[in-house]
Amino acid sequence: MQFGFRAKHSTETANCFLLENVKSKMDKGGVVGAVFLDLRKAFDTVNHEILITKLSKFNFSPDALRWMKSYLEGRTQCVRVSNELSPTLSYDVGVPQGSILGPLLFSLYINDLPSICTGSEVQMYADDTVIYVHAKSKQQAAQELTTVMVQVTKWLSDSCLHLNVKKTVCMFFTKRATDATEPDVYVSGEKLQVVSDFKYLGIILDSNLSFKKHVKKVIQITKFNLANFRFIRNCLTTEVARLYFKSMILPHLTYCLTSWTQACCTTLKPIQSVYKQALKVLDWKPNSHHHCYILRKHELLSWENLVQYTDACLVFKILNGLAPPPLSTFVKQKIQTYGSRSTRSAMRGDCIVPLRKSTFSKSAFSVRASHVWNTLPSDTHNCTTYHTFTKCMKTWLKVNQICEHNP
Repeated sequence: MQFGFRAKHSTETANCFLLENVKSKMDKGGVVGAVFLDLRKAFDTVNHEILITKLSKFNFSPDALRWMKSYLEGRTQCVRVSNELSPTLSYDVGVPQGSILGPLLFSLYINDLPSICTGSEVQMYADDTVIYVHAKSKQQAAQELTTVMVQVTKWLSDSCLHLNVKKTVCMFFTKRATDATEPDVYVSGEKLQVVSDFKYLGIILDSNLSFKKHVKKVIQITKFNLANFRFIRNCLTTEVARLYFKSMILPHLTYCLTSWTQACCTTLKPIQSVYKQALKVLDWKPNSHHHCYILRKHELLSWENLVQYTDACLVFKILNGLAPPPLSTFVKQKIQTYGSRSTRSAMRGDCIVPLRKSTFSKSAFSVRASHVWNTLPSDTHNCTTYHTFTKCMKTWLKVNQICEHNP
């Protein structure tokens, strides 16, 4: 459940897995209560003796442990400003930040946290940890979270880590309107703040998973960069304009696209409008000019196809072992049966579309992306490398990119 500092893991896969888990539980009814932990100076408070003890449980050899102990002991730090160097200070706690081993050592240090959180699920991205439970009501979820936090508090104390209670928040995910009064979750006798939205790994999650606040934030940032783009466009060559578009506009629109595009069409409509505006500024065209011509000229994808492309790419990674293994729980291919007649969809490599009761849960990535994957031609399914797949996917989408406006 550690999604940080690991190959094939990212903030996108972390958010995607969290939302899949939450939505699948909410589809069964009830609510999901979550606590987002905030550790105070987590990397700087790692106890070296405890770290070595924990490393010994990973079957490191005695020589490797002695080498690691030597690596951590006797370290000093200082600050350089121009040619001036501050006095050095020694420190006997913490992992060296900015080093290659630092993040890995910290991940191993907190690796046993999920094992002590009985009755709940834990997901980590470095020191950003979320603990959540599924319950019939908010009151029951609050009670279970309070019980779990007793275990977490003891673990933190034993690990010499400190919880920032003021910045640790609680949220209740529910399909219903938020009640005026929320139940309380306690940590060491202190009441946690219950919030209706929280920024987790760059995505603003709200209690109803509508993503309205996140979409509003994306539009605000994109419009600011778009205004600058429009102001300097006449001074830029086409090549430089494309560079600005791909570095200052697209990254904000496509960050964790598989997660927040689960919002309803009404919420996402302004995003599509901003994307079209950016295309027109890129090609230095007035607002009356239709964006379809620009897409063909610059060989770009429409907004709808961009979402489908992103979904399909993550599905390919999941099916081919290029994504975190937990995601394979939600995205699976149909199995070809040997000795009996196989279905045509199984032979094509189609995915099993998860059954969800509500429209809310049907917007989950696994449902939407599986439908997208099943519409792809079989030769695209059978691509052996990710590079080949992305190339075939883009070509197929561009060929089938239909302009529906009136000429």
